[in-house]
Formats: sequence, structure tokens, C-alpha cells
Amino acid sequence: MTPHDRHAVEIVRDKDWSVRVTVNGTTTTVPFASESYARSFADGQAFRLGVQVAELKKAA
Repeated sequence: MTPHDRHAVEIVRDKDWSVRVTVNGTTTTVPFASESYARSFADGQAFRLGVQVAELKKAA
């Protein structure tokens, strides 16, 4: 298993925007009121962890 297998960054669009960051298997979710802030945060975390941002849309 490479170090990147345990890291992930996901943007989740439900009613609001949130970013899920997984580092070494531990996931933290950060809520945002605006899409631009969520995308900026996700891009920074993905760069730091060396991964791509995945986008998820929750269905109602």
C-alpha cells in the first residue's frame, strides 16, 4: 500500500458544500457555505496530500 492509498479529498454537494479530507485513514469533514471556498480548500488539501479532488453529489 502506497501512502496515497490512505489519503483522499472529496467535495460533497448536498444542501451545502463540504470537503472530506482523509489523512492516513482518518476522515475530517469541513462544511462551507459557498462553493468557491470549498473548492479552494479542497484544492489546497489535495496539493498538500498529493492526490486528486473527487466530487460527490448526494441524492435526495
